[in-house]
Amino acid sequence: MMQGFLQAASTEKEKDKVVTIWVKQVKDLAFEVEDCLQEASVHLMKKNCLPIMCSVKKRDHIAKQIQMLKTRIEDVSKRNLRYQLIKGNGGHTYDESASTKSIANVEALLVGLDEPKRKLNQLILKWNGEAVISVVGMGGLGKTTLVREVFGFQELRNKFNHFSWVTVQHPFNKEEFIQSLAKQIPFDPNENKSELLSKKPIEEKVTEYLKNNKCLIVLDDLSSASEWNKIKDVLPMVNGSRIIVTTRLRPLAESISHRSDNIYEVRELSEIDALDLFIKAVYKIPNYHIDMVTEAGLIIKSCGQLPLAIVTIGSYLATKPKTSAEWKTMRENLSSELANNPNLGVVNNILTSSYDRLPYHLKPCLLYLSVFHNHKEIRRSRIIRRWMADGYVMGGRKRTAEEVGKSNYYDIMGRNLIQPSQMDTIVNGDVKRCSIHDLMYELILEKAVDENIVSLLEDKYLLTMTDKVRHLVIAGGPCTRDNFQERVKLSHMRSLSIFGEVGDYLSYPRMKLVRVLDLEGTLNLNDGDLRSIGKLHLLKYLGLRGTKIKKLPNSLGKLSELETLDIRNTCVLLLPTGVTKLHKLSYLRAGSNDYFYHQTPMKDKLDDIAKKIKLKRGDNFVSSGVQHFTSLCWMIPNFPCYYLEKFEESKVDHLSGGVRVPRGIGKLRSLNNFGTIDIAGSNSLAKEMENLTNLRKLAVTGFTKNNGKTLGVVINGLKHLRSLVLKAKDESGLGCCLNAVSSPPKYLQSLKLHSDIDGQLPDWISSHENLEKIHFKCTYLKGGIKFIEKLPNLKILCMLKNTFLVGEKELCFSKGTFPMLEVMNLEDIDELESVSIEKTSLKKLEQLKINRCWYIKDDGLSGLKFLLQLKEMEVRYTNRNKNLGANIEEQLKNHPKEPVLRLIKNTDPKAEEPKAQQRKTQEPKAQEPKAR
Repeated sequence: MMQGFLQAASTEKEKDKVVTIWVKQVKDLAFEVEDCLQEASVHLMKKNCLPIMCSVKKRDHIAKQIQMLKTRIEDVSKRNLRYQLIKGNGGHTYDESASTKSIANVEALLVGLDEPKRKLNQLILKWNGEAVISVVGMGGLGKTTLVREVFGFQELRNKFNHFSWVTVQHPFNKEEFIQSLAKQIPFDPNENKSELLSKKPIEEKVTEYLKNNKCLIVLDDLSSASEWNKIKDVLPMVNGSRIIVTTRLRPLAESISHRSDNIYEVRELSEIDALDLFIKAVYKIPNYHIDMVTEAGLIIKSCGQLPLAIVTIGSYLATKPKTSAEWKTMRENLSSELANNPNLGVVNNILTSSYDRLPYHLKPCLLYLSVFHNHKEIRRSRIIRRWMADGYVMGGRKRTAEEVGKSNYYDIMGRNLIQPSQMDTIVNGDVKRCSIHDLMYELILEKAVDENIVSLLEDKYLLTMTDKVRHLVIAGGPCTRDNFQERVKLSHMRSLSIFGEVGDYLSYPRMKLVRVLDLEGTLNLNDGDLRSIGKLHLLKYLGLRGTKIKKLPNSLGKLSELETLDIRNTCVLLLPTGVTKLHKLSYLRAGSNDYFYHQTPMKDKLDDIAKKIKLKRGDNFVSSGVQHFTSLCWMIPNFPCYYLEKFEESKVDHLSGGVRVPRGIGKLRSLNNFGTIDIAGSNSLAKEMENLTNLRKLAVTGFTKNNGKTLGVVINGLKHLRSLVLKAKDESGLGCCLNAVSSPPKYLQSLKLHSDIDGQLPDWISSHENLEKIHFKCTYLKGGIKFIEKLPNLKILCMLKNTFLVGEKELCFSKGTFPMLEVMNLEDIDELESVSIEKTSLKKLEQLKINRCWYIKDDGLSGLKFLLQLKEMEVRYTNRNKNLGANIEEQLKNHPKEPVLRLIKNTDPKAEEPKAQQRKTQEPKAQEPKAR
């Protein structure tokens, strides 16, 4: 009832301070009710371990708590009736005049818009059968400013004979919208305009006029599909008319513009343009030289290169002393200044309006993101799994909690409140990493702290409104146990997130209600810190990714509620036997995917060491080899100690990239994401996996001929499998496993093969209709890519080191091949000398990367003009093929998509060294089918 009431209260258009305080009281009560129930459940779970008198005493305490809460609930309910709070007035209003004034300031100081204006103008003039053009971006990016500039172009004035601009009001009123259009229409001058507008059929007259003229109409700040459905019949979609819509919602733009070609996305300013804009706002002079460039750059970074914020803050600083101390003070107090300074309030209003327009169920999900203190690169899986564990998303009859969480994630992203990470490859809208704009993060952190959702302990200072901590975020240096206990009460805490050093923050007896323990990337975490983790009986999420832990305690088996265990990229090589008791575990990520070789900054030095001791990646180290390897590693300055720790044991394959699991793993029937596991030639372990029938993602390494066939038979039975990663232990390769797969999972979408195929791909891969993503590495494929070129739904193709047999120097994409491919990455293919693309092949390719293929000739890339959808291309080259870049530039000079081209000249002297001798030793012998 309380949750339902809070939802109803959130829809009130006007709230005064008394209502706000009262709503906080209701929220706090709701939290305490949940805490009481959780405490009762903890007690009941351990009732068999307590003496009778202790149990009675505990039950009596819980009963008194419930009675006290019921009394408080009655009091807060009477308070609403007494003051009629839900009907309060005089609340927050949006300052439209201040917003208009700031937008005018942005327009007066325009920089960096020449190219966007040119592209948008071309888009308007280019008729492709669709009338609606959408301009998308988060609030404050300058969508309205850009459209207003283009709206005044003389070229457009000559092409259209009627122009209208309507700012969509919220809440939307169709009659007001029609009136706004009508006032801009030159009706018959003999007819009195006021009388005309008062007549009933005014909508018909407006519609008739617009459809009989070639019009350019701007709808500024459209916010929902319902608004569009109410007005679209009034608008002209014929005679070459164009409708320009500005919106913050990407899904809305896609639904009304239909074609992606008709969507223009406004992005943040470049660093140079942002600095120019800031200088013009402060000094009113373009290109003015300043000495405080560093401090200016930090302010711009705090503004997230958002034009509205830069102009507003710059204009405010123009009235202040232009000193480094003044600017530093502004930067350090930016969030409070934006919230409380009336001169800067417009920025806060713009961002707050984005939050206020969110549906009720998305608001807590967005505020919860404030727990990610390092908010520039957040994995989607981390967000969704934490939402699930903390109860922010819940499944139903038709959708799982994970599906609901993914839907919420994309809904928030579609509203431009979070952005796709620049490091992420996006295909079919699948965004696996995101970032939060600096100013938006400050906004949601402020709201989350204000509503007592999140408490931030930063550099030993606690930022919270009450002493009841719900979701605690710790950032900065370590804190002593006594100091920490004095500052923070943990008895009500639901989640703990640490960014920085662990210190004495882990106090398990006081954290009995914790559901989420996120220690990802923390420093100085050791095995001893996890010894008592079994006391967290309600724990659902345990994140240890990127830490230096080497061993998990067997008390892990006491976490009966655990659903997510993430130990990816740690030094854990063996899972404890207690993990087999975690019957609710659905997400287990462990091991690493060539983590040792690819993510080490000393990769090339390690290659040299490996050659000296004549060892191959993927082979077992004998003890003497380990000692030799370790002694050589110590010669490398600053070599990370935890890499050495991975070689001190000899029980497992340290370079397999997986972890060993105990017998009984087949009991975990709730698992749907499992990897990377090293089955190490164990036939019984491979057999156990056939019980994991709910698996959707599986990564397996370390199998041999002895158990590879068994693994293939198990894969046949995993009917729900969507993603599969396979890496063999020895030179026997993947053939024994892949050839045993007779009826592959029907819905398999992603396949990564990281070992020798031993010939050609099996037929089931070449004909699998649902495959969308394929990775090849060290596969030594025979016959090149011809076996996968007809796959109807393949969208991502990565071909890495030793993908092909030695001696195959040409890669040809013939006519009609790879019809749906959008992303292709060629990397470390030493033998490759040429890539040719024929007409009608790769017709949907948007992103092409060619990295470290050092032997491609100057004219080795041909047919780029046939890649009609190409948006981005990256090539690394050296002095050996120094003319390659010029050749690529010439081919893309007149490309209709104007793709972004990044040409990166290699600076590694090793790439310049001749490898003739090395290449000679790799040439295949006549009598052998292949050679290494």
